This record gives sequence, structure tokens and C-alpha cells, in this order.
Amino acid sequence: MMSAQVSLFTKAITPFVAPECIITEYSKRYAYGIDASFYQLTPQLVLVVKSKKQLIEIVKLATEHQVAITFRAAGTSLSGQAVTDSVLIILSDDWTDFEIYQHGLKVTLQPGIIGAKANQLLKPFGRKIGPDPASINSCKIGGIAANNSSGMCCGVHQNSYHTVADMTIIFADGTELNTASEQSCAAFLSNHQPLVNKLLALSASINNNDALKQKVVQKYRLKNTTGYGINALIDFTDPIEIIKHLMIGSEGTLGFIADITFHTVDDNPFKSSGFFIFDNTNLACKLVEQLAELDVNAVELLDKRALMSVAEHDIMPRDIASFADDSVALLIEIQEPSAQLLTDKVTLVTQKITKFEHALVADIAFDNDPLRNQKLWNIRKGTFPAVGAMRDSGTTVIIEDVAFPLPSLANGIAELHRLFQQFGYSEAIIFGHALAGNLHFVFTQAFDSQEKIQRYDAFMGAVADLVAVQLKGSLKAEHGTGRNMAPFVELEWGADAYQVMTALKSVFDPNSILNPGVIINSDDKVHIKDLKVMATTHDIVDKCIECGFCESVCPSQGLTYTPRQRISVARRIEHLKNSISEAETKLEKTQLEEQYQQLVDDYQYLGIDSCAATGMCEIQCPVGINTGEYIKALRTQNFQQSRVKKQLANLSAKHLSKVTKIASLGLNAVNTGKSLVGESAVTNSFKVLNKLTAGYVPLYFSSWPKGEKKLETGMYPSRKSQGQLTSHNNRVVYFPACASRVFAATPGNPKSLPQVMISVFNKAGFDVVIPSESDSLCCGMAFTSKGDAKHGSEKLNQAQDVLLRYSENGKYPIITDASSCALPLKQGNHGLSFYESAEFVSEFILPHLHISEKKDHVMLHVTCSSKRGNIQQQLVNIAHHCAKKVEIPADIACCGFAGDKGFYQPELNQHSLRHLKKQRPADCSFGYSNNRSCEIGLTHHSDIPYQSILYLLDEVSQSN
Repeated sequence: MMSAQVSLFTKAITPFVAPECIITEYSKRYAYGIDASFYQLTPQLVLVVKSKKQLIEIVKLATEHQVAITFRAAGTSLSGQAVTDSVLIILSDDWTDFEIYQHGLKVTLQPGIIGAKANQLLKPFGRKIGPDPASINSCKIGGIAANNSSGMCCGVHQNSYHTVADMTIIFADGTELNTASEQSCAAFLSNHQPLVNKLLALSASINNNDALKQKVVQKYRLKNTTGYGINALIDFTDPIEIIKHLMIGSEGTLGFIADITFHTVDDNPFKSSGFFIFDNTNLACKLVEQLAELDVNAVELLDKRALMSVAEHDIMPRDIASFADDSVALLIEIQEPSAQLLTDKVTLVTQKITKFEHALVADIAFDNDPLRNQKLWNIRKGTFPAVGAMRDSGTTVIIEDVAFPLPSLANGIAELHRLFQQFGYSEAIIFGHALAGNLHFVFTQAFDSQEKIQRYDAFMGAVADLVAVQLKGSLKAEHGTGRNMAPFVELEWGADAYQVMTALKSVFDPNSILNPGVIINSDDKVHIKDLKVMATTHDIVDKCIECGFCESVCPSQGLTYTPRQRISVARRIEHLKNSISEAETKLEKTQLEEQYQQLVDDYQYLGIDSCAATGMCEIQCPVGINTGEYIKALRTQNFQQSRVKKQLANLSAKHLSKVTKIASLGLNAVNTGKSLVGESAVTNSFKVLNKLTAGYVPLYFSSWPKGEKKLETGMYPSRKSQGQLTSHNNRVVYFPACASRVFAATPGNPKSLPQVMISVFNKAGFDVVIPSESDSLCCGMAFTSKGDAKHGSEKLNQAQDVLLRYSENGKYPIITDASSCALPLKQGNHGLSFYESAEFVSEFILPHLHISEKKDHVMLHVTCSSKRGNIQQQLVNIAHHCAKKVEIPADIACCGFAGDKGFYQPELNQHSLRHLKKQRPADCSFGYSNNRSCEIGLTHHSDIPYQSILYLLDEVSQSN
């Protein structure tokens, strides 16, 4: 329920915030309230902010109405710093501008840019941003800076604090400060003299206290994100520099970072990695101390339990279980600007390791091979997911993040193991960035009873005492303070430093409207309140840890739900269902029932209908969850309850050839009608029909293609094989996908896609066989995506049986022209060699063709199914063979057309491709891909024709 203050605030912002950006529906508020931590707060209001000007007005009104606001970037924070029960502010797509200066030495980034995207922008300059958090493929610049996130290689000296050059800040009173502008700085200093005076007084209070100053110096030699970065008060005397650096790691509690300029760092191209397992933690940590003196880029430590969790990796030694319990592994990476410098450094490091070889029980020597080294890093990156995947349903994964002085590292590991044993966390593992003394420990925890909550509380108290008091380390090294560590900030820093921190909060945010309760919190039990309930819902998704890594590749992000939100809301539905019967009062029961019914009603569209179910989320998910499969399971339940759907599916499956023919004729009839009555009339007619048929008739849009002509089947020999068809080895069986049989080519193309396929293969000397039964065949995806698993399986089996016969029991490869169809066709132990067309062409066709004249500039869409099938490089390879320049638009992981969903829910396709047109270069008039239905949507939203990559190859190629 919305408070009176938030209600007044909401009315005040309506004149300048669009209605669709003011989210009050419970279903969406709950979904947006989720972050990667184990806390759950539901905001009363969610605002999607589009501009700095808009944000300034919102902040002013929040101050006026005394309404707390919390800023959210990607929501990958682990300590509860991005959740609120007041107003949550999230950023629209408009916060992704950037500017690169001085040949890549500096870069200005808005907070909505994903960290990995920033590095992609800098790659041509041989540079990257300093911070390298493990979540860099999902987390955004705003969160990286606000949490002072670091990572595996950046250590202390390349984090945001040490690489920030400038930033634009919005303060609690709505004031904007651009530290790169002398005018802005002068105005701020003039108009905020009391703030500046208080800040300088706090600086003096530390600098005049030798003991406190020395503590600050000592603690920031380690990674440390506990509390505010008060090292800024001794590192700088200029108030602007102090403010700028205080904002780093302040978690949105002192101001909003509207953009940030980084000094970039070298992205050295020459790299070598090695993996070394020692049977003695003390000796391994002594080696780490010596490596720290050699400027080694990364040393990742894994304890024996961590090694056991990833023992199945094929590159791992086979006998890990027999190693001593005290064993630890060190994954070492060295990076240098030249091959010779790399060789020299590897030699030096190897000499150090040799001194400890009596404790070495297994090793994988240094090598420069990037593919092999990626396997080594996959070991390290697989530890956290391994715990998540093996945990009991209903528990959450907690990853804590501490740092010890290097001389205390071995003792810290031993003492953490002792605490795991004492408190019953037998599954806990330790890994981390050893060069910085930074350890992560991962364990599983349920919060469904007071006893379990008290155990966690006692454990955290013991950890805090060990790390902060006994070993003088950091309770938070790189994950931020949040709610989770707020009660322990004073324990780590002492009363004097904590008073400075509370004073800083008061100086910048006197009314405590900016993310209150985070970093500074007087409640010593806040870390065990508002805990997330991980209700059991479905086997496919119960392992979800709600990290949010999936969201960056989800086509419905920002339109409806993301995979994380689909799972979280489903858990809430299950939890509410169980809670209703346990309600203690009639009012409580009524409220729970209302929440339950709203979530259930809204979930049909927000969760189920609008999911593309393409499985891109699985690629990003650290525990390998394909939320699309979960949604398909829910669609199956819906399908089984609909007599009409079952009858239509049965009819389509039995008479597929007739259905595709009718669809083709219907498309031609629509195009004829458009020419007679006009496009507007056709569009409106289909809207009416769609409504009258409850969505069974699709929605029309201008890029609907014409219907394809009847497929011509049979044998198509190449000229090279004339007269020797029965013995020619270069034969393929071509199975045209449903889409290429129904949808004609883009206007202007005289050939159908099957004709182009035949042309390309014949040029390369391959005979092509098209089965006569092709019109009645389907890979089954069209059925399974709608929840009809039965007919999907039947059609897949039918296709594989026919293709088995035509391929003479697998003697000849089978080619399909749609990347989405290749995925199901390859499933199972059928003994057939299935290839997606681009996959086969890249490997077997290109060597036999001569490219006469390349196209100048083309767009290329890499389909989600190409990525899932690991054939994206083959598609890109063909494009580069055929064009001088290939433009692959960024931030489009999936087009959202999703089979035929682009016809029935075109808003998903439109939303997914909202960034496409602005990325199209002016000199680019053609686009290519490898899935016909995707190409329809791409054509519609780019204003240039998209077609199969084989059209391009056919156009520019000749026989050798």
C-alpha cells in the first residue's frame, strides 16, 4: 500500500514523467524489487527515468516530500544495496551515451552502459576500464562505480577510486556538479560553502588524528568497500577531488553518478596462464606473497572444496579427492605488451614456483593458448555456480567477500574453515583473488525458520570478529556494504572513523532520502530482516540464485518480465498460495489473496505470453537455467487445459503440408488486398480479427512477406557430378524449414531461398537432394514453443525418420536453412549429421567458391539460436568473406520474433530491436541473417531488407 507521502510525491511528478514510466502495479513493483542479494523489499513506486533533467526534478521533489529514493542499475548487487520499500528509480535505455578521448586513454560513460560493452568500445584502442568484476557482462557502470567493484585482475590500484578522472553528480538537493567543468565546480563551491566547510573539517579531523589517519592508510592498502571511502579525506585537499572520490563506493547514499570519466588501463594482448595445486595452504600463500612483488596480473586461489566442486571439468586432474584437505590451487595469469616480455615474466614466475615444488601435487604448465587457458578460467568461474546448482531447493546461495593482509591469508583460510565446521556449513567453499588477500566464501542458507536465521546471525558475528578484529582485514572487499554489512561497519572501523562516516551521510544527505539504511544503519539486526523467501516452484528453475546475469540478453527486459523476474514472481505466487491458509487475521488473508490473484492474472502476459523462450538466458546463467524451458512447461499446462488449442494443433500436425500451403496463399491474398484497399485498411481489419478471435488471428504490419511458391523437391546435381550421381561423395540432403517454405523472399529477389541454397551448393560441386515429403515435415519447434510437447516430439521424430532414409542412414550430411530448426534436429542419438546452412557453408562450401567482388558494407544479425548452437563464428565468417565491412549491431542478443510470436505479439519484436535502426550506417542498404522469420522483423524495424546470408554468398560467388 502506498503511503501518503509517496502518494503526494507521485502526483507531483506526473506533469513531467510519462504514465508508462510510473509503475504502481503490484506485479511489476514486486518484480523490480528483486536484486541479486538475499533481501526482499517491494517498492511502493517504481520510476523509469529517461534523462538527467528529469532525475533532478524527481530528486528535488523527493526532498520536498521527504520520500526515500533508491537508484538501481543492473541489480547484480549482492549485499542488499539496491532494494527498497519506498521509491525505486531505474534507468531507461537513454543512459548509454559514451565518449572516448585521447586515443582511448580516457572514456566518459553514462551509468546504464554494461561494463563489458565499455570494454568492447575500448578494445580497438588496446585499452579497457580498470574495474573487472566477475559480473561485468551484466553489471552496469553506475553500479560498478557506486560499489567500487573490482575483480580478478584490477586489484586495488585499478579500481574505480584510483582510475576515476571526473564525474557528473546529482545531489540530494537536486544540484548538479560536473567535476570536469571549471564553471560548474566554481558554482558548486560558491553555492555550497557550508557543505564544503563541513567536509574540510572532517578531513582535518582525520589528518589531525595520527592513529586514525594511520588506520585509514593501512586499511586501504587492502581491497576495502566497508563503509565510505574516507581515504578520500586524506588523499586529497581539493574539495572537488574529495567529493568525486567519496562518491565511489557510496552505493547511491550520497548522490547519483550521472556519468563518470575513467582513466583507462592497458589491455595487454599477450597472455599466459598456468594452474598449480599445492598440498599446503601456508606454503601456497607464501608463494602468493612473492608473486605479489612481481606485478603478476592475477592469482586466483581455490581451496580443496572448491576444487571438488569443479572436479568434472575435463582439464582437471582426476585424483583431487585424494589430495590433502589443506590443498589449494593457484590459477596464475601473466599479461604483457610483447611476446618477449611475456616469456621473460613467465620464466621469472616459474622460477619462484620451482622453489615450492616439494608441495606441488599437480600442475598445468604456463601456456599462451587462449582456448586452453579459457578452460582454466572456466574452472575458477565454475565454483560459485557449482554450489548454486547443488544446493537444496528453498535455500539461497550466499557469497561473502573479505580481505586479509597477505601475511594473514593462510591463517584466515584456516580460521574460516574452522567457522564453517563450527556452524554447520559443510558445503562452504573458498576462492578468491589471492594477490589482494581477497577471499570469497560461498555457502547455502535457508531463512524459513528462526533457528536458521539465528545460526546465520551468529556465524556472521563470528566472521566479523575474525576478519575485522582478530586479523585486521576488510569485511567487504569488493561487493559493497549494503544492508548485509551495515551493522558491522563500526566494528571494523572503530568509533572515530564511524563518526566521520555518519557525519558524511549527514553532510550530503541531511534528510536521509538517498538509499537510507544502506552503509549507515543504527539497527544492529538489519542484516537478518526482510530476508528473501526462495519458495520451491519447478525443477527447471529451483536452482536460480536470482543474480540477474540473464537480464542483459533477455528480449523482454524493460517490456515485461526478465528471466530472473519470471522466476522470482513465480516463487512469490507459490509462497502466497501457502501463506493464505496460514493468515492470522481476515484482513491479512484478504490482502494476501488480492496479491496472489493479481500476480496470477498478470503472469499470463508478463511472464508466459511475452517470453521469447529462445534460451539465451541459459548462456548467461551461472547455474545453466533455461527459463524458456520453464515457460514452455507452463505453456504445456495451459495447452492441456484448452480443447480448442489441442484440436488446432492436432489438425496442423496431421495436415502440415496443407496448413503451410494455406498460409502461403493467405499471405498472397493479404498482399493483393493491400494493393486494392490500402495498407491502413488491412492493418485495421487484422486488429479487429485479432480481437474477435482472442488472438488466434495475427496482427498485420507492412513487412509481411508474400507467400512462397510450391517447393520443388528431388535431386539437383552440380555440373561437376553430371553422370555420376550414384557414386558422388559430395551430396547433401537439404531440409527446407517451414518458414522458407511459407514466406517468400524479400521483394526484388527472383529466387526462393531453396533455389539459392541449390545454387550455392551446386557451384561448390555438391549435389542437393530435397525429400519429396518435405512439405509435411517439421522440426517440432513450432509445436513445442506453444506448449504442445506431444506433437512437437512426433513431428521431430517423423522428420528424423525421413531424413535418415534420404541420407542413407547418415551417409550424407543433412542441411537446414534455419538456425532455430537446427537445434532440435541435432538432439538425440539418431546417428545423423545435421548442419545449419551457415555452419556447413563456412566449413565445406567456402573453400570451393571464388568471391568475385565483395559488397561494401552490410548489416549482420547473429541469431540467438546461432549463439546457442555455437555457430555464430561461422555466420560471421561467411559475412566477412562476402563484404568489406560487416556491421553487427550491439545490445541485440535476440530479435524477439521468436518463431511466429512477431506476428501475434509484435511489441516484443519491436522492443527487442528498438536500438537497431539507429545503429544502421548510412551507407548500409542490406542486412543478412540465417533465420527467415527473424529476417521479417529485422526488415520491418531497420527499413532495409534482411535476407539469408546465402543470398549474399550466391550474389558474389562463382565456382572455382
